[in-house]
Amino acid sequence: MKKCLFFFWLLLPALLVGQSLSVSNLPILRINTNSRVIQDEPKIPVVMEIFDKGVGQLNQVSSTPTITTIAGIEFRGSTSQADFIFLPGYVKKPYGIEIWTDTSGVNAKKMSLVQMPEETDWVLNASYNDRSFMRDFLAQMIAGRLGVLNSKTKFVELIINDEYRGVYVLMEKIKQGKNRVPISDLYPTENSGDDVTGGYLLKIDKSSGSPSTSWKSNYTSGITATQKCEFQIEYPKYGIITQQQLIYIRDYINTWERKLMTEDMNDPKASFRDMMDMPSFVNFFILNEVTRNVDGFRLSTYLYKDKESLGGKIKMGPAWDFNIAFGNADYLNGWMTNGFVYKAMENDGGKNDYWQVPFWWNKLIQDANFRKALATRWKEVRSSFLNTNTLNSTIDSAQVVLKEPLTRNFQKYQLMGRKIWPNYYVGSSLTDEVNWLKNWIQGRLTWLDAQMALFDSPILGNEQVELPSLVYPNPSKGLFTWRFTLSKSAEVNYQVLDLQGRVLISSKSLNFGSGEQIYTLDFSSLPAGSYLFQWNATEGSSQKLRLTISN
Repeated sequence: MKKCLFFFWLLLPALLVGQSLSVSNLPILRINTNSRVIQDEPKIPVVMEIFDKGVGQLNQVSSTPTITTIAGIEFRGSTSQADFIFLPGYVKKPYGIEIWTDTSGVNAKKMSLVQMPEETDWVLNASYNDRSFMRDFLAQMIAGRLGVLNSKTKFVELIINDEYRGVYVLMEKIKQGKNRVPISDLYPTENSGDDVTGGYLLKIDKSSGSPSTSWKSNYTSGITATQKCEFQIEYPKYGIITQQQLIYIRDYINTWERKLMTEDMNDPKASFRDMMDMPSFVNFFILNEVTRNVDGFRLSTYLYKDKESLGGKIKMGPAWDFNIAFGNADYLNGWMTNGFVYKAMENDGGKNDYWQVPFWWNKLIQDANFRKALATRWKEVRSSFLNTNTLNSTIDSAQVVLKEPLTRNFQKYQLMGRKIWPNYYVGSSLTDEVNWLKNWIQGRLTWLDAQMALFDSPILGNEQVELPSLVYPNPSKGLFTWRFTLSKSAEVNYQVLDLQGRVLISSKSLNFGSGEQIYTLDFSSLPAGSYLFQWNATEGSSQKLRLTISN
């Protein structure tokens, strides 16, 4: 009994570190609700303190806050705030925050938080089902480098009512304004001429949260052609937008869709192009396909338009909501590195889904100009920032900063090894999660290289280029699924080598027919580490892949 008590007292500091926070290398947000209960609308008044001495400095909650302010807070999101895993006390909610002048909440005020441009509205992203904490952070970085409007992000640690709540990603809420979506102000008095032509911020998403003015497309989307895209007007706000403004933006979008649907895509003078900003559509397409965002194009999707005197074309963006991208979804083939997102709803799992990808993207792929622009832009970004070395370096740098904060976070929320909707891969450690993400990115970029090469052709082929093989999940504890394609019946052999080139496992000859093959590989007898998997077939196919076996 004494020994048990002795070990309990030795372990107590480790058990408590996840429940309290005194010092962090990340900025610390401390919120006091004064006994009020946070809910999903309306916001409740709170006192918010921020401890942020700057990059490279340690922040202590015992010191004087850098900022003290009144704010309003509420739960936010739709799917993201649902309890998908039943772990009492562990469910980690996302929050929306608005900076207020006083507790009445009547007047908001702009403020710069943790070195980000000043604004009134902010989001605390829980990163609950993304244990790597990298997906939203990485996607927003890629969006910014592509030229898509994006939300700046900062990792912070959160305390509410003296209870440690873990690591969050502080993000800029998407809204109209010079530091967010920089389109023109549109006042209720602006109802004609150039005045009424902008700015507008639209959203395609589930109709939850604050009410908005909306309308449905005149055209159906999806292979079953039963659903119509719904456009929600985010700016001007509900109750403020005038009837003339609604009519203008609705007619503009409807006209563009009609032209896109009816005009000859091979006509270089087709007028649908005059109404849209083609580079923004190209960059937005690349962003959603690189990340294989299963919600891409159909949910959490924004577009905006400024006044005609300021360009006035439809632009895609800002980027939002990538927590179940980068292979982190077990539906719509979201875990696979091959396959296009814009066509994901065409399979059995997606064709009857209520939220379909707007028909625009299938039409645009038929446009040789759009395909050529995609191929050209792809070559540019692949030769600069969109490569595995740069992305892995970004991930590694972030993980160094997050090392101690995430240790605290996962002591509070014991989620490693637990499947949370809609995880496909479930790692037993943070290292497993990060390695799997890196491997997935490498496979995705390789597959897209082959597809973008097809788009460089003036003639569109109906088929996709499939790479010889894919082995997943990678890393794994030793059990892998091997997917490969043969042009005809053949004998196949494979080997597993260590990094010094020594053969550790050699298969017997395997006989397969033509087409796609699925084969289980069991390398659980090998110790944890990195290996080379190579295979060849008598019909000419061969490939070398790197495998990682985790503990």
